[in-house]
Amino acid sequence: MDCVKMLKNKGYGKVEEENQSHYVEDQHKHYSKSLIATLSTVALFFLTLLFVLALVRHEPADSATESIRVACNVTRYPNSCFTSLTSFLSNTTTTKAMDPQAILSLSLRVSIHELSNLASSSSLSVDCRELVDDAVSRLNDSLSKVEAAPKGLTEAEMADARTWVSAALTDQQTCLDGLEEIGSSNASEVKTKIERCGEYTSNTLAILANFKIS
Repeated sequence: MDCVKMLKNKGYGKVEEENQSHYVEDQHKHYSKSLIATLSTVALFFLTLLFVLALVRHEPADSATESIRVACNVTRYPNSCFTSLTSFLSNTTTTKAMDPQAILSLSLRVSIHELSNLASSSSLSVDCRELVDDAVSRLNDSLSKVEAAPKGLTEAEMADARTWVSAALTDQQTCLDGLEEIGSSNASEVKTKIERCGEYTSNTLAILANFKIS
């Protein structure tokens, strides 16, 4: 009987030893999988962090452009708005994000610049030149009002600026209507220039109309 028991005990011990070996092996596999998963997660985290840092590093170069793009989306002529403002901005060193008031100021400057060039054209009639000069004067009044309030415009100041920009747009349309009635040989060329200036002024008015009082 003791011998049988001893054999049984030896057999049982062998089975127990094998089970324990399998358990250790399973635990080792589980630990290896957990370690791999943890390392993968850490690697993914650092890759994501590097990607975010790369975006942040390059953001300043494009932030001004993106600010303009968003502002121009509210205009009737978003393409000419974006092209004219970014082109005018390229003459400066500004790369930081622009607030709405800075973009409004930039749009006014673009309109004034284009209209001033038009006013110096010898192909304009006397009546049309007077209208363009008046439009430039009204836009300059608006620009002075906007830039004189660095901390933000009041509702009354916004109303004045809208009135002046609207009047400038009316001046240009009146000039355009007069050219169509005359039908001179250079009317087509002048008309194209006035229409472009009209787009810029219309864009300025749209930006102004969507300006939020802080």
